[in-house]
Amino acid sequence: MLFNPQRNDYVDAGGPVRYLDDSGLKRPLTAPRQQMAAMAAFVLAAAVIGGILLHSVLDAVNGGAARAQASMEENLARDVSYDLPALAALASLDDASIRQTFADAGYSTVDLSTEEEFPSGGFELAKLPSDVSTVDAGLMYAQGIAQLSAADAARLLKGSWTLTVDRSEALSMNVRYADFSSGDVNAAVQAAVAAEGFDPATVPEDGQGVDEVGNTFMTGTVDVDGSTYTWRVSAIALSEVYDISGLPDSAVYVGIRLTA
Repeated sequence: MLFNPQRNDYVDAGGPVRYLDDSGLKRPLTAPRQQMAAMAAFVLAAAVIGGILLHSVLDAVNGGAARAQASMEENLARDVSYDLPALAALASLDDASIRQTFADAGYSTVDLSTEEEFPSGGFELAKLPSDVSTVDAGLMYAQGIAQLSAADAARLLKGSWTLTVDRSEALSMNVRYADFSSGDVNAAVQAAVAAEGFDPATVPEDGQGVDEVGNTFMTGTVDVDGSTYTWRVSAIALSEVYDISGLPDSAVYVGIRLTA
């Protein structure tokens, strides 16, 4: 034969019947002590690693949300001033003089428009919170306010405002900002009227209420160098303007407009 397979060993069992040798099957099934110890160590290590991973996942879900909320509240608690522009005092100035007024006051501003957007004169700029750099603000504006986290939105919006000056027809000046302290739209309107120095006595009988798009408003007139200008203050829930989860429900978006 070409192959010589190993011959099975048989043992006699007291008769003509022969049985296979089952001594190999009678060996103990337990692993050696050294291997058992290694397996136990492996299982323990796997359990520890699994526990760490589970803790990390739970912390990312629960702890991360808590940290984000704390960061947002910390940003809202910052002691930064809005320094709202007095529109009536700016109405008689040209664009360059308005910008210079802000520079003299030490405001940090960023341009949000180009000359092509206002061919007849005018501009749009944002005054930044005193503790936010122009670089950081530029990155956040480029991302889009509505796309920011609640913490970043609070950092940018608290203490900032946007001013638009349009001279395409009659002069129109409009400043917009987020109010986190008034608590509701009515209080925010009253606070804005007081900040601008507008006289509520000039408000006509139908000069306040809620308009067709849901803004709570108040409107009146103010004299600027012998000319009568119309002012209008309006407010709406900030959530109606920016869908940013996590910001306070009491936050208000305020607009102040002065037109010739």
